[in-house]
Amino acid sequence: MKRILIHHKRHETSAAIVEDDKLVNFYIDRDDNPHLLGNIYKGKIQNFLPGIQAVFVDIGRDKNAFLQLSRKQKYEIGQDIIIQIKKEAIGTKGPRATTALSIPSHNLVLLPRVKYLGISQKIDSRQRKRLFDISKKIHLKDAGFIIRTAAQDCEEEDLIEEIEGTYRFWKAIERGMVKRRAPALLYSDNDFISSILRDELTADVEEIVVDSQKLSYQAMRLIKNMSPNINERVNVWRYIDDVPIFEKFHVAEEISKLNDREIELPSGGFIVIDKTEALTAIDVNTGHFVGDLNLSDTVYKVNIEAAEMIMRQLRLRDIGGIIIVDFIDMPRDDYKEGLLKFLRSEAKKDKVRTKVIDMTPLGLVEITRKRSK
Repeated sequence: MKRILIHHKRHETSAAIVEDDKLVNFYIDRDDNPHLLGNIYKGKIQNFLPGIQAVFVDIGRDKNAFLQLSRKQKYEIGQDIIIQIKKEAIGTKGPRATTALSIPSHNLVLLPRVKYLGISQKIDSRQRKRLFDISKKIHLKDAGFIIRTAAQDCEEEDLIEEIEGTYRFWKAIERGMVKRRAPALLYSDNDFISSILRDELTADVEEIVVDSQKLSYQAMRLIKNMSPNINERVNVWRYIDDVPIFEKFHVAEEISKLNDREIELPSGGFIVIDKTEALTAIDVNTGHFVGDLNLSDTVYKVNIEAAEMIMRQLRLRDIGGIIIVDFIDMPRDDYKEGLLKFLRSEAKKDKVRTKVIDMTPLGLVEITRKRSK
């Protein structure tokens, strides 16, 4: 059973995604930490970095946005430019931006000014063909789109209506580009509840539990607009009790440990996560687990257990970039191959693009995960 748990308190809203009583994703939104990710701005170019073919763009915030240019893109200082934030500001570094715009909705991502049609690889082949045939009926003058995994069971009429509606929404944004003076915010993708439902409301969600009456009403309205079919199945209810919602559903303890460096494994082993600016290093240890098998089998069991935990922690902590994992050494090649196969199957569960590269001669496994912030 998959649940979406939404907890609200003053100046903060958080959401836990739980599958079979296990925490698989966690999101938090604070009033004092506004997000820029996904925002579209009409900015003004401030200065060039010719050595790396990049510019800084004034978007009306305390830090300019950094934009890497292609060789074909030519701009002048003081020129207006339309950009979208693809990575949040970190430390002294401003947000990173792109000129490749996208407008997400529940079943698709609209690609303004790009004639392209794509369908999620996670959708089975029969449904992909059905969705492709539906998509060919839609002719947008100056945009393309990617059909998301959530559209697997979407009805033709609903999908066409959503594509056309998202396109009309984009055209309204486009009209604002002409009227507004730079720097100006043209579009914000940061309503917390709508973004959670857009990304997590899939066909296997059976229940949404909210401890705020206002947010429960908002969730019901959004679901009705997003997908009438899902609206008929999903039970949205307001949880009222003296027991906090995350404790009630047994995920509070795991949430409280999301910043811990050391994480215990069920067997008694543990992993250690160390983040640096360049990469994230993860070490696997047997701890006090000795097992009732021979040494080689014991090590393999701990490594598999660690692999499941590591891939889940990458999602929960939203760790991106390069990840290097030092698993416990395994002399047997079949165990090494089995571990890599298991890691790759776990990577497919991640909504963010995650790739298990290979195991080095020293036994280190390299993983790359797209940064979302």
